[in-house]
Order: sequence, then C-alpha cells, then structure tokens
Amino acid sequence: MGWNNHCIKIYIKMKRPKVTKVVDQEITDHTYYEDCMYMSNSMLKTFIEKCPKNYAYRLENPINPTQAMKVGTAFHMLALEGLDKFSANYVKEPDVDKRTTLGKVTLAKFNETLKGREPISTKNYEMMMCMYDELSYHKNINILKDCAEVEKIYLWKNEDLDILCKGKFDAVNTSKKYIVDLKTTRNASPEGFKELLMNAKYHMQAAYYLDALGYDDYYIIAIEKDKPHCICTYKLNKEMIKEGRTLYMNALKSYKSIMTSGTDVGLRDLSMSEIDYNSGKICEI
Repeated sequence: MGWNNHCIKIYIKMKRPKVTKVVDQEITDHTYYEDCMYMSNSMLKTFIEKCPKNYAYRLENPINPTQAMKVGTAFHMLALEGLDKFSANYVKEPDVDKRTTLGKVTLAKFNETLKGREPISTKNYEMMMCMYDELSYHKNINILKDCAEVEKIYLWKNEDLDILCKGKFDAVNTSKKYIVDLKTTRNASPEGFKELLMNAKYHMQAAYYLDALGYDDYYIIAIEKDKPHCICTYKLNKEMIKEGRTLYMNALKSYKSIMTSGTDVGLRDLSMSEIDYNSGKICEI
C-alpha cells in the first residue's frame, strides 16, 4: 500500500481529542524551531504533504527562511508586538546603489550601527509601515487589540494519541476564548483567499490550535502586500474546523503508526501508481 493510499484508507472523522497543558522551560523563542520533540502544525504539514522520508530529512536539514518569510516575520512583530519592539529588532537599510563606491561606504557605516538589529530594504520597510497603518485603522482591529497574549508558545499533549504538540499563536483572547491568525497575502478577497486557505491547510492549523486551548472561535485577518493593502477578516465555521481536525488527527495517527513501526516509507518507495485524468485519484497498480 502506497503512502498516499495509506492516508486515504484511515481518513476518518475525528472528535476533539483530550489534551493536557505541558510546561517545558527548554522551549523558548530561540529553541522553538530547532526542537524536534514536539510536533508543530508546520512540521505535520511537511509530513503529510510529502512523505515521512522528506519529513525526517527536513528535521535534519531545515529550509532557510526565504526573503518573503523574513518579511512576514518582521511584519508580524510590528503588527502584533508594536513599533517599539519592532524598532528594537529591525532597522531600515539606506536606499543606495550597492554597486558604487559611495553606496558601499554608506552601507559599511550603516552596518556598524546595527547592534544586532536586522536590516530591512527601504521597499519592504515602507510596505510594512503602510500595511501597519491600514491594519491599525481597520474596523475589525479590536478583534486583534483585545488579545492579551501575542506571539506566545503553547505546549500540550494529545492524550488520545500520546503525542507532544506545540504552536506559536499569533494572538489569543483568553477571556472571550478565541484565537486570531494574521496572514499576509497577495489576494485577501473571499474568492482568492478561500483557495489559499484550503491549499495551505489553514483550517488544519485552526483546529490544531483551538483544540490545544479548548476554544471554538478562530479568526483570520488577511492583509494584502500590494497597495492599497486591502484587508478581509474571516471566521472559520464549525464545519471548517471539523474538517481541519480530521486532517490533523489522521495525520498524527499516520505519523505515530509509521514512526513506531520503524518502516522507512518515502516517495521513492511507492509502488507503481496510476492517476485518473478526470478524478485525479491515485490507485496502486
């Protein structure tokens, strides 16, 4: 049985699992991404979208952050933790021609003033500031402002499957019991964002995080990177969350089954398969 077929075979609707909070002082902002003991949503996505062999490889060989990922991280700090925190960690780079002697000298002097801060190109810096302004005055901004906890790491144990899990949540309102996820995108419109939501499995992330806290409400604030930086706010309904839960619980079951069996299953180990043109269904032959 191939890996993809194996996933389909155990695709069963799941109820909310029992979870318990975990306290681990070893997991911090500095160690979060290098930790392999706790399963994050992004790690789980790698496991199910490729294969266990690819997952194991990525644990040992993590992908270096792309420029887009770095910009996203910087904007999250700006939007969620404020301008002071952002300014303490990032600084706008001079807009100079790096090929000229003057440009090289200017940059050399600038680099001496960094003091641990990360430089951001003038283009990206100005883009983020415009996005920040648009977000600050948006009619739904209070959904985000009312959250007492931002960029917080949560650790928990899925008792049903005996698996340690983790997540770094954008924003959590502990009194009204909801989670907010801030997403930067090229298209925040309902038509465009729905496709991204499903392809990127944002609903799986939503269910993963909601179940960790026992909450029911999950909001996504999607802001476009291009001017005029349009913003749309979405609340995932119960059916979407249930579907996301089914995705992550079946993925965790597959993970546990394969990792405990010692079977080395990878894309190159699949038997020959046939892909149906009309349905896209993959069948082993």
